[in-house]
Amino acid sequence: MYKLAFIGGSIESIAGYPHFIASQMDKRFKVVTGVFSTNDSINRKTAKQWHIKKYYSNIDQMIEKEKDNIDAIVILTPTPLHANLIIKIIQFKIPIICEKPLVSSLKDAEKIQNIINTEKNFLVVTNNYSGYPMVRELKQKIISNELGEILNIRLKMPQESFLRPPKSVKYPQKWRLVDEFIPGISLDLGSHLHHLAYFLTELEPSKLLASYKSFSKYNVIDDVNILLEYSNGISGNMWLSKTALGNRNGLHIEIYGTKASAMWHQENPEILEFSYNNGQKIILDRGSNIEMQENHLYNRMTPGHPAGFIESFANLYNDIADALDNFHKKKKYTNQYVYGFIHAFNGIKLLHTASLSNKYNKYENLH
Repeated sequence: MYKLAFIGGSIESIAGYPHFIASQMDKRFKVVTGVFSTNDSINRKTAKQWHIKKYYSNIDQMIEKEKDNIDAIVILTPTPLHANLIIKIIQFKIPIICEKPLVSSLKDAEKIQNIINTEKNFLVVTNNYSGYPMVRELKQKIISNELGEILNIRLKMPQESFLRPPKSVKYPQKWRLVDEFIPGISLDLGSHLHHLAYFLTELEPSKLLASYKSFSKYNVIDDVNILLEYSNGISGNMWLSKTALGNRNGLHIEIYGTKASAMWHQENPEILEFSYNNGQKIILDRGSNIEMQENHLYNRMTPGHPAGFIESFANLYNDIADALDNFHKKKKYTNQYVYGFIHAFNGIKLLHTASLSNKYNKYENLH
């Protein structure tokens, strides 16, 4: 069992508890220490609530004291703090599991690029939506050419949180209301869509055209449309919004091919819909005869009991544990489910280029 330290992710954060539960669900990891918050009271309450005996108020002190006792550090701080933490931890050669997005700017990504050795330094970024069983099933369908030649990929992630904030958490946090060159919404939501587009197609777009809007009271970008073009002729579209009333988290994937199309919606995660060129429509769920059915991780509960967000996160943490196994055996640790620095760098580059496109109101090349 690998021992984890958390930086950030307190009981008052959005990401902390899902990471805490998911990482330990299958007993591949155990959270043993951390600096959960800069607020001493919240830091202490987090450690107490999670039954963690040893915790710290200072990151440098934790790393120095625990560097030989932990197997990886999970970074769960606000995104603008990621870069300096990653650079610090890399110097100690401690494996890093970083909450998406990797960093908040292309400049920060390039700083890490200058010092990281992707074979000797373990750095993975958690993009958990590709952990859903039916998203992984869709990937297999694409690989097996069931959809034929891919023509179009459309991804949407509309939310209503800037017009109707969730009542279960303090939202929006102050750091989400500051836009740098890459706006916060692109880092928050766009990084997911970039990951899913690559996860399914294994392709990066060659050029894009982006348009930014601001509809809420917060004076930040809250609605983004990005048109994508790929060198092999595939076209694509990404829409992300925090001002789309009626959408709690409307993550939606549509893939169109010459033989069939497929649709998946995160709020109904068990269902994968196919429409074929003979007019036939098929709905698959985990009870269907699917390729991913044999893996027990995708069947934690019998069909009809939806495999949800935490379970998909736990699937990813299982994959990360396998990646750590390979890393310690001096093998290639990234795979079709675990993505590291290069993939994350490409995502930041795409979002940076989208901001250039919006600024100059024209297509921008990515290569």
